[in-house]
Amino acid sequence: MIKAIVWDIGGVLVEDPKVDDFWKNKSDSKELRKEFGSGKLSATEFIKKGSKLLDVSEEKFLENYKKAYFSIKLIKNSFEIFKKSKIPNYILSDTNPLHTDFLEKNFPDLFSNCKKTFLSTYTGHRKSEPKTFKFIIEQLKLKPNEILFIDNKEEFTKEASRLGIQTIHYKDSENLKKEINKLI
Repeated sequence: MIKAIVWDIGGVLVEDPKVDDFWKNKSDSKELRKEFGSGKLSATEFIKKGSKLLDVSEEKFLENYKKAYFSIKLIKNSFEIFKKSKIPNYILSDTNPLHTDFLEKNFPDLFSNCKKTFLSTYTGHRKSEPKTFKFIIEQLKLKPNEILFIDNKEEFTKEASRLGIQTIHYKDSENLKKEINKLI
């Protein structure tokens, strides 16, 4: 029996940002984003290193970053499923302080409709790390099979399912509704 639903934000509840377009497919950006997203770099350090990596001024970097990351919209059908859930909702997202501020300001209903958020910038854990899902299990004080994790990235749902967590690899809201109804 599912007692908690853990949702990813980007690509499930709100549109995924155009990450590759912004970073111009610089492979070096992955480590920089990981450090910032897990709280190991301040926003100032992130902007400084990011602008150097892309060879633009810090002002231009921040302006372009905001355009790429902050033009996202709510995925309404998925959000309706989230909002109507009778099972407690939680959020798990690889995010950083710039994203968090934007999301909290522009999508306050995401946070008011969930019991607790697990954001990588505060937990220090990213979804690619097995300890992230162990942390979630400990925090929720539930058995792994009592937790449902929904994410649009299959590698993260696979990571969670290795620990016995029920998962849905999100493709679209219609499929999501069918998959949730099978499990609940």
